[in-house]
Amino acid sequence: MINLSDALASRRRHIDYCAGFGLAALGAVLAASAAEPLSAAAQPSGSDGEAQRRAPTEAQTEATITSVSETEADGDSPDPVARHQAALQQVRSRLQALRAGIADQVLYRKALRAELRQSEQDIDDLARANRQLTAMAVSQQQALNETAERLRQTRERLAQQRAALAELMRAAHVRGHGGYLRLLLDDEALRRKTRAFGYYRVLADARAARVARIELLRQDLAALEREGRDEAARLQRLAARQEQTRLRLSDARRARAAVLADLERALAEDRGRVAALAADAEALHALIERLKREAEIRDEIELDQTEISERRGQLTWPIAPAQLVRPFGKDRGSGALHADGVLLAAAPGAEVRAVHHGRVAYADWLRGFGMLIVIDHGGGYMTLYGHNQTLLKEVGEWVASGDLIALSGNSGGAERDALYFAIRHQGQALDPSDWCRVRAG
Repeated sequence: MINLSDALASRRRHIDYCAGFGLAALGAVLAASAAEPLSAAAQPSGSDGEAQRRAPTEAQTEATITSVSETEADGDSPDPVARHQAALQQVRSRLQALRAGIADQVLYRKALRAELRQSEQDIDDLARANRQLTAMAVSQQQALNETAERLRQTRERLAQQRAALAELMRAAHVRGHGGYLRLLLDDEALRRKTRAFGYYRVLADARAARVARIELLRQDLAALEREGRDEAARLQRLAARQEQTRLRLSDARRARAAVLADLERALAEDRGRVAALAADAEALHALIERLKREAEIRDEIELDQTEISERRGQLTWPIAPAQLVRPFGKDRGSGALHADGVLLAAAPGAEVRAVHHGRVAYADWLRGFGMLIVIDHGGGYMTLYGHNQTLLKEVGEWVASGDLIALSGNSGGAERDALYFAIRHQGQALDPSDWCRVRAG
């Protein structure tokens, strides 16, 4: 089994290595790979000079693989599952509070929209009433103008009537002046004058009655004029008050609209926070499930005290059925990159499984090996799985024996679909056929 103190020591060695040489070596490998063909295995064996030309690149690749064997992920906290579950609970509590706040904001927005709609209706009603009042005021003013015109005409007629009456009375006075003695001596003249005076009296009475009616009409018209002016003033005051009310409603509507806009922005921000928190909660949940799975694997490792060194000849091949395409050590003298491992026939997408429990130390593309995953089994042992099309584990993850870790392919420039499989101990290549239970054909 993997001892925690050994793992921590390995981690410290890896940190020192990376600080000094490891990252530079990996950079050299990648830089060298840019100038070389994708797969050394795909090159013809060629002459010794060609093998010597490939040797530096292979040495750099070997240095990278060797450095991987010292790689360990950072140690977890004593109880990472509980810690992340507490964080998840906090996120869920915040989500619940945010969603409750959003529900309240939605209700408030609904009320604001109703008030805004009512305000707009009130403003429309007031505007319509103001238009009606304005029309009434205009009509009232026209009536006042007509009344004033009638009053002016009536006054002119009254003045004419008064002038005519005065002229009549003056003429009657002139005619009757100095004829008093003649009236006494002449009966016929007296009778004529009496009839004339009677006529004048009737005429004067009629004229006086007419003048009285004209005066009454003038007074009525004056009263109407005063009432019209009062009504016009009242309408103007009412229109002014309604205009003030309309302006206040307009201000209130603008204020509500501003509050509603702020509320919409706040709702959008809160919904964004809810989405982010939901994503965080989902990620935390996935992390917790992964940690639980790793804890189960660690428990399984604790229960399985068997070291990989004790399972020589008992391991199961990483792919089934296992069929050797290139055995261990073939073309080793020519410097072939895969001579330190074996190539197993594999259909595209075939399942690749871990041969023993351990921790993923490398999971990435590497020149000559394509998508490569390396598992550290402790005690200086590691297994390598190359030319995959998909890697299903990440660096630092624990795996149990038989766990699915990759899907096979032909990445890294392999000539055919095949799985590269190798076992190393302290950097030395071991023949996988001596370690796996069912021998490959």
